[in-house]
Amino acid sequence: MSERENTQFLRRSLCIGVFQVCLILILLGRMYYLQIIEGPYYQLLAEGNRIATRPLVPLRGHIYDRKGIPLSHNETSFRVVLLTDKRDELFDTLETLATLIPLTEEEKESALKVVRRKRGLDSVIVKDNLTWAEVSTIELHSSDLPGLSVEVGSARTYPEHLKGAHLLGYVSSPSEQEQEIDPLLTIPGLKVGKGGIEKNFDTRLRGTPGHSAFEVNSQRKVVRELHQNPSLPGEDIHLTIDSELQSYAQEVLSSHDSGAAVVIDIHNGDILAMVSNPSFDPNLFPQGIGHKDWDELRDNPFVPMTNKAISGRYAPGSTVKLFVALAALKAGLIDKDTSIYCPGFVSVGDHKFHCMHSHGSVNVTRAIAESCDVFFYEIGKKMGIDLMSSVFQDLGIGEGGLEGFPQVKKGLVPTKEWKQQNKHQKWTVSDTIMTSIGQGFMLSTPLELSVTMARLLSGKRLTPRLEGKGETSFEDMDYDRSHLDIILEAAQQVANSPNGTAYRNRIFQEGYEMAGKTGTSQVRRITMEQRKAGMTKTHHLAWKFREHGLFVGYAPIHAPRYAIAVVIEHAGGSGSAVQVARDILLKAQLIEKGQ
Repeated sequence: MSERENTQFLRRSLCIGVFQVCLILILLGRMYYLQIIEGPYYQLLAEGNRIATRPLVPLRGHIYDRKGIPLSHNETSFRVVLLTDKRDELFDTLETLATLIPLTEEEKESALKVVRRKRGLDSVIVKDNLTWAEVSTIELHSSDLPGLSVEVGSARTYPEHLKGAHLLGYVSSPSEQEQEIDPLLTIPGLKVGKGGIEKNFDTRLRGTPGHSAFEVNSQRKVVRELHQNPSLPGEDIHLTIDSELQSYAQEVLSSHDSGAAVVIDIHNGDILAMVSNPSFDPNLFPQGIGHKDWDELRDNPFVPMTNKAISGRYAPGSTVKLFVALAALKAGLIDKDTSIYCPGFVSVGDHKFHCMHSHGSVNVTRAIAESCDVFFYEIGKKMGIDLMSSVFQDLGIGEGGLEGFPQVKKGLVPTKEWKQQNKHQKWTVSDTIMTSIGQGFMLSTPLELSVTMARLLSGKRLTPRLEGKGETSFEDMDYDRSHLDIILEAAQQVANSPNGTAYRNRIFQEGYEMAGKTGTSQVRRITMEQRKAGMTKTHHLAWKFREHGLFVGYAPIHAPRYAIAVVIEHAGGSGSAVQVARDILLKAQLIEKGQ
């Protein structure tokens, strides 16, 4: 080989060597980049295929009555969960599952909807509350169900069923709107309170979620648990409710088509019972209520989903005569002996305002006991709406009574300003007359009426409560004790004097007697032609046109403890409301004595 050829060979060898070195350096650089710089990223991807995380739903706190009796339970349940974020596998897996256990189209579509709405989920609950036979079938065919597993959960149950449903509310899956507001609610299986105590104390009852990490195989089947951060159970809630009285009150009220009742301990404001009828079974909701059951509840003309005790607004009728009399005594317009003649009506212009009877000369005690409208027409005209309205509001009408509680509505105490703003009309004497007997524009809820009775009895600005223990102090309302005694004496005669409007349905047991005031709330006005024909009642009319029946009262009369308000919708009179109140007040006293 010549020197020239040798030089060319060396040059070519050097170029090839340099090229090889460059290739090696590039390869080493790429390896360094992938393993050192990008290593954590690719390790995370690998771990993501190997490790699945699952949120742990906390046990919801229990709800107890005042004696520690549970009003809600968490029972062990099983559910089938899909541990995959691969949407293309989901449909086939669900179709296979449907051949093994009952799986409705609605349940399949619900799971698909969750996946479509939330990308990258690690788990989707396909079906909850599985039977043991369904669990066994799924486990037996687990090899044919990639990504599916059975896990243990809890189901909320309510042992009292219909008794206390409106008070307790229920739990259900959060809506899309709720999930958008609080991302924590997207956790599969987490339930939130819907109405009543469950909603009012939802944050405290819900607890704090945890999470666990699992190693999974290529089919997303769990191989082993890697670590767990346990969830923290929710707080237990202890109510003022007496479950025995609550259950009994619901039972008594259920003999009527529609109504509500509230019982308050006047010593501390404890709500001992709060019932609405008709009721519903809250156990229908935690696992998802079916269309048939929901349609029946929604279309029921007696609106079972409405808590009438706190959101039903009714003209309070003659029950307000106790408060009108107190206002007149306070203003010095009457005293215990003031008499007014009742001819059976009062004329204002060319209009007559009627009374049920011609009572003759009556004082305040007899006017309340026999419910003489004319007496209150006359003192209402003298007093005017301003003083009357201020006393109504002072006693609690228009307050609502449970600030922030779901469905609570406030009553209406009309004033001159209110009518001008809302009706664009001036206040008239006729408006004052109608308000003096709890009709016209005036509205109140059963809860508010029970509060007014409690305040009248105690002379204090009592506020109702559903949680708490022991005695509490309330602001003195500065009413003259002698005036309150006059009112309470009249209330006693309502139920215990032969001429009293509640006498026929009084408590007969000595030492347990009750007192109070009856009321009727007109739904449809009785015309002059009907009065001439002798029709002063509405019993013969269709149910929805009959008067509401009301009663506010207390027991026992010698040492008042329990204040009550009862409304029976479209009862045609107050008799049924008195009967319900009588039975509940007697039961409350018997429970207190351990009988």
